Amino acid sequence: MGMKPFDRTAGSGLRVTVALSVVVMLIAAISAGAATASFKHRHGHQPAADTVLRDGFVYTVDDRDSVADAIAVKKGKILYVGSNRGARRYIGRGTDVVDLDDRMVMPGIIDGHIHDIIDPAQPTCDLGGGPLTIPEFRALVAACLDDPALHTAAPGAPDDFLVIDGFYAQFLRPAGTMPTKALFEGLTDRPIFANFAVTTHGGLVNQAALDLAGIDASTPDPPGGHILKGPDGEPNGFLADFPASGLVSSLIPPPPPLTLQEQVDLAASRMKTFSEKGVTGFYIPGSRLAPVFQELREQHGLTARAHFGASVARGLPIDTPEGREAYLAQAEQVRDEIEKRDQLPWQVYSWRPGAEKEGPRLVAEPGVAIPGVKLLDDGIIQHPTQTAAMLEPYLDESGVPRTDPNARGFLAIESDALNPLVKGLTERGFQSHIHAIGDRGVRTTLDAFESAKRWNPKLERRSRPTIAHAELVDPADIPRFARLNVTASMGLQWAKPAPDSTEAVMPYVGPERWNYYEPSGWITNAGGRVSQGSDCCLDPFKPFVGLEVTVLREADWGPEFPQFEGKLNDAPALSLADAIRVETINGAYQLHQDNVTGSLERGKLADLLVLDQNITEIPLDDISETNPLMTMVGGQRVWVDPSMRGEWGGEENDWGGN
Repeated sequence: MGMKPFDRTAGSGLRVTVALSVVVMLIAAISAGAATASFKHRHGHQPAADTVLRDGFVYTVDDRDSVADAIAVKKGKILYVGSNRGARRYIGRGTDVVDLDDRMVMPGIIDGHIHDIIDPAQPTCDLGGGPLTIPEFRALVAACLDDPALHTAAPGAPDDFLVIDGFYAQFLRPAGTMPTKALFEGLTDRPIFANFAVTTHGGLVNQAALDLAGIDASTPDPPGGHILKGPDGEPNGFLADFPASGLVSSLIPPPPPLTLQEQVDLAASRMKTFSEKGVTGFYIPGSRLAPVFQELREQHGLTARAHFGASVARGLPIDTPEGREAYLAQAEQVRDEIEKRDQLPWQVYSWRPGAEKEGPRLVAEPGVAIPGVKLLDDGIIQHPTQTAAMLEPYLDESGVPRTDPNARGFLAIESDALNPLVKGLTERGFQSHIHAIGDRGVRTTLDAFESAKRWNPKLERRSRPTIAHAELVDPADIPRFARLNVTASMGLQWAKPAPDSTEAVMPYVGPERWNYYEPSGWITNAGGRVSQGSDCCLDPFKPFVGLEVTVLREADWGPEFPQFEGKLNDAPALSLADAIRVETINGAYQLHQDNVTGSLERGKLADLLVLDQNITEIPLDDISETNPLMTMVGGQRVWVDPSMRGEWGGEENDWGGN
């Protein structure tokens, strides 16, 4: 009632009118409903809402992407979405009425793939993640070496590392500069470890770090990693992917451990940032920090719906039946120890075997869920790491297919182990969330989901398997996402020309494969589902930047970098309507939240944002400037912009046991 469908074909849209006959029917229904509601309210039969937001542009993300004027909330649940007039009947003496002044309201953002977000701070040398020439790089590192705060052990100790962050290896200038240990030559005798920005998989080290780790010309590549070597056969300092970089990073002394309350305080700080950015739900592929968030919840400081993948000890032989059984048993133990079902809406876990009989239940206050397990099936696609598993070889610098043993990357788990493991996870009520970036990694993962589907079609579909990243997909596999009900959780912000794409991927895959790089549009147009998986906080956390990039597939790098002008490739962009669904209802679907969150509909929980600009009515290249003025989770205002607190009131997190 009082809602209008959004024009999904528009790049940036306006409110649209419905057919005249429908309008007449709506007016009649509203008038009759308002009169009846007024009578009920006067006689105490109609419950008043706790909060009514009115005079807004309420973008619901329902099946029609309808637009309404107002929304009413009681005990964390949406009572009404519709016209301003219809909302009047929910306003009572105690109702908090928020006048939106035509501001846009949308569902909260749900991020389907982020990483550990409260690790204790290691003192690091931050290079800023920008372009650097070799002299600029060396000057920054030299300054950090003089900083007395940047030590991991006593000065002079063999493990007194300088740890570097924000090193965008593909952005060394001039383009094509190969990062090697020569960048550090003559600067220090201390070991240095530089984490890669953006791609993260691996690191660059100096000779002192190689010596400390005992890495030399005779050191074999660890499974899934690669120790790059120079023309002389000696390691050149570039350690491709975690198995290789871990040979050195494991030697870095950890920072002092934090108390539980210190970790809780860090988690609370991160939740504040999430609320400011509009994030109302998230998935972390590992449960190491889940107990911290449980404690934060006990202190009523958890302001977003938290989901974790169960962490299982590394090294279990999952290529054997006994190893897989031990893996599954550990996953179940983690879930049993951490998850408290009374914190969760029943709909979130109702698909699990044995849970069907519990019946519907809404819980307004965010809780901690363990819906699945994350598996890693390959590496990354960027040169020179190139550990993502490919159907055909990577190309060399001259465009010729490579013939070396690593030319097609690595599969971390072969099909004969992955297929039965996914089947076992599904059987025990775990969602498989699998990192796959190369087209061979994606195909192998889809094959595993298809194998599980053949075993139990109904249960596998209800488990909602997910592929994290899916950066390169063979055209033959695009339709399989829809057919197998697989969600692609993708970093929307990466679908643009950049050093890590047009310079570090395009030349090494060739033009045919390149047009299926970052294929969110291909997957969506084929009926598949894409969710937002930002990889925060390895990558800067800017949800509305990702939204802009995915509808434009370009970015403004300025006149200094003309090589990054234009579209990423010939793959289709997402429409704005589809992109909004990626950041909201599709993420909710991935996490089994879609029956309770992800859209603004009667009976769902009130997880929503009020924005400072209407992203459907502005130029697409202004979307990245958008900020939430209010974030509401379960009916509570967990973030209010300081400029609006005088008008709308402050923040709150008193769910009252709802």
